[in-house]
Amino acid sequence: MANSEDPRVLRTRQLIREAFRDLLRHKEFDAITIKDIAQRATINRATFYAHYEDKYALLEKITEQAFQEMIPEQVLYAQEFTNEICGQLILLTHNFIVDFYQVCRMDSKSIDTLVHEQIKKMLQEMIERILLNGETHCMADRQHTRVISAMTGSAIYSAAHYWFMSGEKDRTVLLVDTVRSYVMNGLGL
Repeated sequence: MANSEDPRVLRTRQLIREAFRDLLRHKEFDAITIKDIAQRATINRATFYAHYEDKYALLEKITEQAFQEMIPEQVLYAQEFTNEICGQLILLTHNFIVDFYQVCRMDSKSIDTLVHEQIKKMLQEMIERILLNGETHCMADRQHTRVISAMTGSAIYSAAHYWFMSGEKDRTVLLVDTVRSYVMNGLGL
């Protein structure tokens, strides 16, 4: 892999990500080839492979980066899983889904599944970190906390995804209130 601090490397990765995003607007994920990405980014295939293992690794990195950039500082540094933090996670997840579907053609089940699983995993890790840091958790052990975090992350993601798919893009206050109540009551917080 290339030196990630080199400005040329950063520029090349940016070209690759932009090319990939542009292709996702016009083609199904399954139909996009490394050759397509390389041509659009004005690089050769070997250069692509110097930066990413394949298009799945590129998708994973783009998804992770986009989600991370949307996380509010208050959530990043949260020490307790409060109503406010829960609400911010719900809103963050919904906004990510809206943005993602605006960029990508989601007529491919493979990209849909990959992104869903990655975001649920990232939510789980964030929630687990907050619960383990906070004073409010009374989780018996780390495994129990992981299970609770996985269920909570899945509930948040599934509700936000359903809300978006049912055409409720604009009524986010109702989404946050509904899901937050369910999550917080389920956690006993």
